[in-house]
Amino acid sequence: MRCQYTYAVPEHFAENLAPGMRVAVPFAGRRSVGVVVGLTEGTDIPAKRIKSVSDVLDPAPLLAQELLDLTEWMAAYYACSWGEALAAVLPAALKREGSRRTIAMLMAEEGVGPEQLVELEERHPKQHRLLRTLLEVDGMIERKDILRRLGLSDSPAKSLVKRGWARVENVESAQDELLGGDASDRPRPDTLTPEQGESVAALEAQLDCGAYATFLLKGVTGSGKTEVYLRAIEHALAQGKGAIVLVPEIALTPQTVGWFRARFGDVAVLHSRMTDVQRLSMWRRVHAGECRVVVGARSAVFAPVPDLGVIVVDEEHEPSFKQGNVPRYHGRDVAVMRARKAGAVCILGSATPSLESWVNADEGRYSLLELSSRVHGGPMPHVQVVDMRAEMAEVKQSVVFSRALIGRLKEALARGEQGILFLNRRGYSPVLWCRACGETVTCDDCSSPMNLHKRHGRLVCHTCCGESLPPGDCPSCTAPGLRFLGAGSERVEALLEEQLPEARVRRMDSDTMLRREDYEQTLAAFGKGEIDLLVGTQMIAKGLDFPRVTVVGIISADSALHLPDFRAAERTFQLVSQVAGRAGRADLEGHIVIQTVAPQHHAIVQAARHDFETFAGLEMGHRKALAYPPFGRLIRMVFEDEDEGRVKDRAQHCAEVLRAQVAGAGLQVLGPAPAPFSMVRGRHRVHLLMKVGEQYTEADRLRAVMVQLAHENGKTRVQLDVDPVGML
Repeated sequence: MRCQYTYAVPEHFAENLAPGMRVAVPFAGRRSVGVVVGLTEGTDIPAKRIKSVSDVLDPAPLLAQELLDLTEWMAAYYACSWGEALAAVLPAALKREGSRRTIAMLMAEEGVGPEQLVELEERHPKQHRLLRTLLEVDGMIERKDILRRLGLSDSPAKSLVKRGWARVENVESAQDELLGGDASDRPRPDTLTPEQGESVAALEAQLDCGAYATFLLKGVTGSGKTEVYLRAIEHALAQGKGAIVLVPEIALTPQTVGWFRARFGDVAVLHSRMTDVQRLSMWRRVHAGECRVVVGARSAVFAPVPDLGVIVVDEEHEPSFKQGNVPRYHGRDVAVMRARKAGAVCILGSATPSLESWVNADEGRYSLLELSSRVHGGPMPHVQVVDMRAEMAEVKQSVVFSRALIGRLKEALARGEQGILFLNRRGYSPVLWCRACGETVTCDDCSSPMNLHKRHGRLVCHTCCGESLPPGDCPSCTAPGLRFLGAGSERVEALLEEQLPEARVRRMDSDTMLRREDYEQTLAAFGKGEIDLLVGTQMIAKGLDFPRVTVVGIISADSALHLPDFRAAERTFQLVSQVAGRAGRADLEGHIVIQTVAPQHHAIVQAARHDFETFAGLEMGHRKALAYPPFGRLIRMVFEDEDEGRVKDRAQHCAEVLRAQVAGAGLQVLGPAPAPFSMVRGRHRVHLLMKVGEQYTEADRLRAVMVQLAHENGKTRVQLDVDPVGML
């Protein structure tokens, strides 16, 4: 809903009704569920136009006034409706009357195998993808979850069931299906380092004040930030208050959860792979005060924790804290605002803070706490930067691994130690290139290249998940001899097994981690020493703490440097620093090998030196000169349409209206121009940017005009993104 609606409250409901409760109301000819956001004695609306509340669905408010205030702020700041903000807060099962008690699970029938896959491959590719995934899972998986992840409708599942090759079972929801994370045997340290002690003392003093404050905890990898979080939460619990801990989804490992359960016992865990029923069950336990500590990804910032005392945002720089669809909120910024409205303490932790948070600390809006050394007292890992241009010139061929990296891995294996290899690209090869005309094979529905997934012998679009068989000849010029270029995590795994046959290698990416248990089992095996080398994408970049990891190889450190995004250098610095932090976290010396074709870039140079301050100074100089965040705000409008002319016209119209009605001192409208991903799923994409300076005074007017433009009638979809973190 884009606005609020007024209903009359029947006398028999009036005494118990309060803001934050759900009600059933007549709306557009049907019975709908709404949330009460306010009560009033009178209204200017004629009585004959006002309908009455049909039923009150809750005996007490589900949303405290603090959360109602927060969602009202979100609606204003992120230019969405209050209803859209409220929808982000409530579990899906509470947006309708009643709730499901069973979960539809999908699994392959016994006896189904490769023969059936071959039969489906040519004529029914969607059924082929689904059945192949079910066979890989080798067990039950939630139907809704797997269809969402594969980008499929329910039709392929129904077809497989009809063929007798898959079946659906309705099972009772179970809380013990949630992310594992048994209590860790990691003991509570008897003493803290001096810097940890100072940080904990500052946080406890603020908690004793009972007033809002935000702290930026900047600590090098392995410096013990988690222990500082735990001590602050202990103090809040001792005061009878609750806590929320936000972590990036990719860092929500059983290991992380285990640390919190070991310290606090019954910890609520909220993450994206929970079913609606599981999420509702956990949400109600938190609301009732049964779980006073909540650990979760972005949406856990809305957990209904009574008497909230502290909110922790770990790895606060992570872009995954930004919501991709309406309401497009940033979990870190919402956490700060929720703490402000609740009178709580907010802790933003990172070894590589976002420049926005760094400037807020520098200008006194946040208090800065620093942990500059590792807990065990050892040095930061030794870093070697390898110029892959020189490497390939010397060996006279294209190579994935430098000689330095292979040498370090061999030495570690000989000592019984472990290694991690990072490449933020899945699949076997990212480019299929024609030597005759120079064209690359792209997706029919997107402007994205097709990636080879060799295990399945198919090309896959990583934007829309479309699949096809590799062509024999070039689709552009029909010449033979297409060539695969580059490497993804699947190829890295294969090359490691070929060059280091004695090593036990495991790959961790979204292609191999299909089930909830896969991630847990792989990390458990790595922790037990059953895996020597772990290959992965961003999934392995953070949240992992294994004492026998002494070598980390970053295969292509500069792969994100040349993206059309003003944050490309910052992201590269952060990712390289975070991955490098996985090595040498105990008493063993760590070695990092950074492979790059841009060894002189300041992001690579300063990451190799573990020097955040110098990097931040250089990067902020570039940002300030161009008035990019944190020295101004950005608002992005993205237009999508199947008709290229129509989408360009709509974008041009919006740009002209904005320039005519709201542009002025402090506001610059850039574009429109084709988006970097100019076509996705058959829809052309155009975007425009608004740079909003601190001196701009017409923010309310700008918001009203943008919302009006975004909701004008027409076939073109318009996305409005305040403070975008992705520019593609």
